[in-house]
Amino acid sequence: MILLTGASGFIGKHLLLLLIEKYGKENILALTSKPISESPFLLHSNYQFEKDFFIKNGYKDINIIIHAGAYTPKKGSEANDIELSNSNIGNTLKLLNAILPKLKKFIFLSTLDVYDNEDKISETTLEKPVSLYGHSKLYCERMIEIWGKNCNIQVQILRIGHVYGPGEEAYQKIIPITFNKVLKNEATKIWGTGNELRSFIYIKDVAKAIINSIDLEENIGVVNIVSGHSISMNELVKKIIFIAQIDVKTEKIETNIIGKSLVFDNSKMLHYLLDKETNFDKGLKEEFQYMKTLTSNS
Repeated sequence: MILLTGASGFIGKHLLLLLIEKYGKENILALTSKPISESPFLLHSNYQFEKDFFIKNGYKDINIIIHAGAYTPKKGSEANDIELSNSNIGNTLKLLNAILPKLKKFIFLSTLDVYDNEDKISETTLEKPVSLYGHSKLYCERMIEIWGKNCNIQVQILRIGHVYGPGEEAYQKIIPITFNKVLKNEATKIWGTGNELRSFIYIKDVAKAIINSIDLEENIGVVNIVSGHSISMNELVKKIIFIAQIDVKTEKIETNIIGKSLVFDNSKMLHYLLDKETNFDKGLKEEFQYMKTLTSNS
């Protein structure tokens, strides 16, 4: 049986559906803060449960944990929230202390915020978080790795990159924000020059890569779940307007902040976890149709 945390989140929702498709819903247990209809679930309140919580509820056969649940800042100003960042550590520790006699593997979804800024980020890039959120996730990684060695449980760390696709509208990110403005016939906005590069990976690719990590038998170390294709903010906004086929203006907003390009080497992910990435235009078109539906239903 597979235990999935964070099943109601952006990544978690997609993960849950793919897990059910591959393994059957009777083999999936969601640990969630609110009821769901897709699979069996157990409710938690800020992970405040006893060590025998799962056994008492009849789930003694859990052999894999995918820990996707976490505090993730929805905007940059939330990255240094002390209490919420600390909750990532405390909640993870609760899982590690749970009595699960058949547990064999722990898959932890971490973040690229653990890295220093480099021209091209890979798994060998220096770990140097600049936010409490980044520090909390890196601490969780270390904690899980030591726990795994002590308990003889396989650990897989996956550092998730900039994800786009249906469901990301809960976050203040450029793609859903721009789609929303275009659908409302409002001017799109670009801060600064717009020349900085970003790399976006489609949500369905992320879910596939995570699920494929279940079958990894060898210890391959950390893997970044990222896109190897980069695009400037200027080109991204143009592409979104073209896909929407709605003619809106784009405003350039001056700022003293110099945008940093974020480019990734995803060769390790493609070697072990994913055959190929979804075409960016195809993914954007799917997200546009999703956003269009949300707008028409609101």
